[in-house]
Amino acid sequence: MTWTLVTGGAKGVGRSICCILARAGYSIVVHYNTSKEQALDVASECRGYGVQAEIVQGSFSTPASTKEMMQRYLSQFGDTKNLINNVGNFPIVKALETDPEIALELFHTNVHAPFMLIQALSSSIKAHQGSIINIGTSGLHSFRANESAPVYTMTKMALWSLTKSLAKEFAPFCVRVNMVSPGQLTNSINLPQDCSRLPMKRPGTPEEVARVVSFLLDENTSYITGQNIEVAGGFNL
Repeated sequence: MTWTLVTGGAKGVGRSICCILARAGYSIVVHYNTSKEQALDVASECRGYGVQAEIVQGSFSTPASTKEMMQRYLSQFGDTKNLINNVGNFPIVKALETDPEIALELFHTNVHAPFMLIQALSSSIKAHQGSIINIGTSGLHSFRANESAPVYTMTKMALWSLTKSLAKEFAPFCVRVNMVSPGQLTNSINLPQDCSRLPMKRPGTPEEVARVVSFLLDENTSYITGQNIEVAGGFNL
């Protein structure tokens, strides 16, 4: 049996990814930081679909805490085929008002921690010709300015660059690396009050994002790598 690790799998988009992948037959490890009860609930729901599901706790706030989490993870779930890097903090604050320490922590959580996880799991993912999916944000292709959350956008741009580079590096091992980028979702913290102003007159749902993740993991899409698929209904084009 092989595992699929979903970081930040206890809530929101991560929860939907765990449950939809479990329905598709993947055994899931639900990562959480502080939301243990929600993680246990997600794992229980996943087992209801006939797969194995476990939880793992870990903070991605520092390199040391990330390394400690990965050591514990590898001691329990060494046979990992797929990695979904879903964790990503989203502070709404202008660039000049962002504390430098907060910016550094954001870069670690959103870019460095996924990079560390990929490095730690690369041997297992290669052995199983698995897949890595990084969760981004809409608008990365257009390089649009983001005055309300510029540091967050910077981290996702860096993650997109890493995604493309790793896709080429992993390709000889038949490992695929892609990105899925949501726009405004029903659970977005900056969802506008008037959703009729969105291009499709409504926000997306976490389930719609999760279904694209499932599509990219499927063996029938095994020639897709280095791509960023937006689930944004035209938002940020």
